[in-house]
Amino acid sequence: MEPQNPGIRQTALQLAATLVDIGHTRLQLAATEIEEERLRLARQWLAAACALYLIALAVLLACAWIVLATPAEQRVLVLGLLTAAFAAAGAWAAWRWRALASRKPMLLSATIAELREDAAALRAGSSQ
Repeated sequence: MEPQNPGIRQTALQLAATLVDIGHTRLQLAATEIEEERLRLARQWLAAACALYLIALAVLLACAWIVLATPAEQRVLVLGLLTAAFAAAGAWAAWRWRALASRKPMLLSATIAELREDAAALRAGSSQ
């Protein structure tokens, strides 16, 4: 039994191929976004680790210099004040880091936007 209209089969195959191409493009976009996010995070953490290490070393040396420059009878007070100041600064930095981390863009946002546009275009095309 041959199909009544061989054009319908060809049209269905072309539609399936188009859908596969669209899916392939969207998956490539998603993979690119994931890779970019991975590289961004790696660079961000490496820079943060280097900065924290160097800042900690500088602060340690500065504190030692301040304590050694202070008269012996006031060294305990100076150490206490330095400890309190750095504890407050550390708490503020942790709060600030958390606020910045919560503002990052959603992962795969461009892919999701493209898929929404595809769905809207398909809905508009099917309603005509």
